[in-house]
Amino acid sequence: MSKNKIINVNIIIDTSRIMSDYGDPSTDQENPTLIGSNYQFMVASGHAGLSGQGTGNLNIGAKQGDVVRFYATSEYNNFDNPVVLYELDNFGKDRIFKNPDFTLENFPDADVVVPDEFNPLEVESSTQNFWFAQNTVQKKGKQDYGLRFALYDSDLKLFGFFGWKPVVVAF
Repeated sequence: MSKNKIINVNIIIDTSRIMSDYGDPSTDQENPTLIGSNYQFMVASGHAGLSGQGTGNLNIGAKQGDVVRFYATSEYNNFDNPVVLYELDNFGKDRIFKNPDFTLENFPDADVVVPDEFNPLEVESSTQNFWFAQNTVQKKGKQDYGLRFALYDSDLKLFGFFGWKPVVVAF
């Protein structure tokens, strides 16, 4: 068994509240509207050094060689007001990740199970596209980084670009 882990960070963004509170957001992806950590919460797979689980201020303790993956969705599971994570950038002095930019990993037509009714034995197979941002922890330190995402309305028209700043700590 490898001592290195894959750390999955799921980000759920309260798009209804953002759209209500920010009526005129930035439409410039290089200068997103900065929002507070109270508009999203993050949940990560279990790992030592984790704090802030279920908040917008998740701190991840990662070891050298660990892979960190970020997923983002609206509170509607992107059915309404979908979001697309488009950048993770470094704000601090330390750079703990192997690459300066996270890579987009895309898996088209992945098989998934879809319920036919509220019965776990009544399911159908379907396909869905999965994607996430990924990078490998290269060295010890603390990295302050920014997450940026695009928010679309229910008609799939761009509403605006947003961002905030969580932290990753490698030990």
